[in-house]
Amino acid sequence: MRRILSLCAIVVLGLVLLVGAHRIARAGMPVTSKLMDAHMEITLRRLPEPGDRERADAIVADARLLVAKYANVADAERDGFAKFLPNIKLPQEHFTNAAYAREAWFGTFNSAHPTSLIYARTPAGLHIVGVMYTASNMVSEADLDRRVPMSIGTWHRHVNFCWAPAGTPLREAYFGAHPKFGFEGSIATRDACDSENGNFSPIEFGWMIHVWPNAPTESAIWSIHGDDDGHDMVGAHMHHGGAPAGTASTGLPIPLDHLPAVAVDSGDAAHGATVFAQNCASCHGASGRAGPDAPQLAGQGLVAGQVAFMVRNPSVIDVTSDMPQLSISDGDLADVSAYVSQLK
Repeated sequence: MRRILSLCAIVVLGLVLLVGAHRIARAGMPVTSKLMDAHMEITLRRLPEPGDRERADAIVADARLLVAKYANVADAERDGFAKFLPNIKLPQEHFTNAAYAREAWFGTFNSAHPTSLIYARTPAGLHIVGVMYTASNMVSEADLDRRVPMSIGTWHRHVNFCWAPAGTPLREAYFGAHPKFGFEGSIATRDACDSENGNFSPIEFGWMIHVWPNAPTESAIWSIHGDDDGHDMVGAHMHHGGAPAGTASTGLPIPLDHLPAVAVDSGDAAHGATVFAQNCASCHGASGRAGPDAPQLAGQGLVAGQVAFMVRNPSVIDVTSDMPQLSISDGDLADVSAYVSQLK
């Protein structure tokens, strides 16, 4: 999976200086999210609401204007955008505007004021490819959705960060071939960080979202990495259970306490077993104990409402899911939800 080293550079050394809030940002409002990998947390897709499409299109339109306006790095620098880590060349560079970063952090979203402009390094020089918007770690999910509709865009933030001990050379600590520290590092737990005399932060800085306005598809326009290969939801070539194709998967696609639930009638678990066998067992295995490309359902602690949500909204949980939208009645939904929720 492609890594976003330049974004890490910004977070590690940039936003601290811009907003002076790196320790404040550890706390935060509850947001429905999941881990994309050991160092990145991403928001889940919400169900579409009226006006989402229009709002998203307006943001992309502003991003296209920005990309056209700042094709030349000198123009960006003239308007207050500055490159972080000027002495380190990265394949992707962020030029960040301190005033716009503060504006976003303290609660104002303006799609004409991106926190950063994103440039790809090419043989011909720096080529602008996208923009980045940010939000404080203290904002609510509703506020993130008001800024950018979460039925379309995916916010992300960096987690499980281990700061290197004081005096460790920057390139060695965070940008070497096999770094221990930072968002590319092998260290992802407090114990491992403490053992290296580092400083562990479970949540580092705020929420971020990329827009690649000239990408060829909508999924690429709103992706984290600027492609549409499904990296944003589950990593490279992963299926909806979080395991490589062809291997058994036992984990749910998101943490149980982040999985939404919907109201569902009390069902008949005995009949639900039949519904499950007819519609679900081929992927999830007999009695929900995991098939080749789907997560184990048995023993996960699911409540009926969470089962019902997954059945009705598989792509909300994971946009790359192979799970079909099942055309079953509300009665069968209640029954299969009752059955799955009691599987041990």
